[in-house]
Amino acid sequence: MIRLSTIGHIALVAGAICSSTGCGRSTAGSSAPKVDQLFAQWNRSDSPGCGVAVSRNGAVVYEHGYGMANLELGVRITPASVFGAASISKQFTAMSILLLGERGQLSLDDDVSRYVPNWLDREHHITIRHLLTHTSGLRDGFALLGWAGPSDVSPNEAITPMLARQRGVNFEPGHEYQYNNGAYNLLGRIVNVVSGQSLRAFADANIFKPLGMTSTHYRDDPAILLPNRVSGYSQDTTGFHPASEAVGVVGNAGVYTTVGDLLLWEQNLTDARVGSRTDIDSMQRPTTLIGGGTSAYGYGLAIGEYRGMRTVEHAGGDRGIATNAVRYPDRQLAVVVLCNLDTIDVTRLTHGVTDIFIADAPTSAGRGAEAVPQSEVSLSPGDLAAKPGLYRSSTSTDRVMRVSVDGKTLLARSLYGDDTDLQLSPVAADRFRMPGTSNMLVFRAPNGTQPQGWFVANADGRPLASFDLVTYSPLIKDLQSLVGDYHSPEIEVTYRLTLNGSILEVRAPGRPVIAIQPVAKDVFAGDSVGVVKVFRDARGAVLGFSLNRDNARGVRFVRVGWAG
Repeated sequence: MIRLSTIGHIALVAGAICSSTGCGRSTAGSSAPKVDQLFAQWNRSDSPGCGVAVSRNGAVVYEHGYGMANLELGVRITPASVFGAASISKQFTAMSILLLGERGQLSLDDDVSRYVPNWLDREHHITIRHLLTHTSGLRDGFALLGWAGPSDVSPNEAITPMLARQRGVNFEPGHEYQYNNGAYNLLGRIVNVVSGQSLRAFADANIFKPLGMTSTHYRDDPAILLPNRVSGYSQDTTGFHPASEAVGVVGNAGVYTTVGDLLLWEQNLTDARVGSRTDIDSMQRPTTLIGGGTSAYGYGLAIGEYRGMRTVEHAGGDRGIATNAVRYPDRQLAVVVLCNLDTIDVTRLTHGVTDIFIADAPTSAGRGAEAVPQSEVSLSPGDLAAKPGLYRSSTSTDRVMRVSVDGKTLLARSLYGDDTDLQLSPVAADRFRMPGTSNMLVFRAPNGTQPQGWFVANADGRPLASFDLVTYSPLIKDLQSLVGDYHSPEIEVTYRLTLNGSILEVRAPGRPVIAIQPVAKDVFAGDSVGVVKVFRDARGAVLGFSLNRDNARGVRFVRVGWAG
């Protein structure tokens, strides 16, 4: 038996003898140098990087590693390196549910309440199928946990009872598509309830081992040792920094795997060795919504198109993780890219590899479907000075965006979204490219008919959304009327609103004081809490407020006391 220490030693030796072009094997001939060039900027001894694998007709034609699996130990990435897959995990959770359905242990049309004790919402009839297709309308459990107080309970154990306490939904089940990590975590719990096994044990026995995916596991315990596991990194202006996902959270994420193992799974979507042909086909079929229309998501897989070719894929991202696995069914080609740097544009790299291996696919814009980005320009502090501020959608008080300056860079943050700063790249004094998209943010100076603002435009310049500068300023007496304590039984936490001069502040357990800015009458916005909406009785007395994010809407807090 080989001990873990011996395996680690072998990995170190293998890393030391890899050539400067990376570690791996290739049968792709002239394609290899082109892939090397695509990943060249990360293929260094001082940078994280990626594992890459390509299969055609079920046979591996390219496998390689670029950059470092661990910067501290000097270990290179190889095809045997084990990466966190993040949301690629969802397709394995979906298959676990489908296998239980094939055995008659559950039905996709069962109400979730059948499998979760004390499920309070008996009105909306959320089914397992709704969870699989991201059409449940459930408030996202991770957003709810972010609003709750500190807890010794792990997120993996806390999400299901949190969801069980919810009385409201974001929308009526089946009517809309909204990506929902908490729903897939809940599916993992349902696998446990129905099978009597953990999701890790069930998937090992029924998916990974039958397919020979010997380096693939759900990492549901931080203490589990995984040979060849890479370390994750983030990057800022000071360099690379260690970063790791929330270990132990499974269902929505939690799978650790290799590029080669994922190719075995991709081939299963063609061969149906695990799972019935019917269920595998249903995984790759768009979902029909109630009231008409479809979403481009099946069961744990997204359905799309690239360069005129049908795609079935899923990407993943978390702290220290950027991943993508895509299959081109009509070309019998699969491409997997797993990276341990969360700022890498993994979709662009996946498309780049595809362009190398499928050179003859049609495109309306020459080789590759990616639009050629406009060149960046350099702006002075004076060019940026007038642009920061709080902006709200011209059609809704829910959509609130903060624009700020960081040195010579503009940052945009959606307070209705996930509090992530997006670095805007200037292509003109009033036009900024948004990362990961061909859309632009275009600045609008005030004029006689419109206030200062921004609009989002697509690559053709067509406006998609408009945001106006917030100028509303409430009276101090109106702010004073909001001071007090408020409790939410749905997330079992009490917040206090206080007034600091003219600034309304939220004091939530276990977190720094949060300043919230007025957006409109009885509407505020701030980091962490999103959009805060005050509600009153018929006489105007304050009854409470709700917290609102796009993925967790209308969480009510009821006034329970007056502070101060």
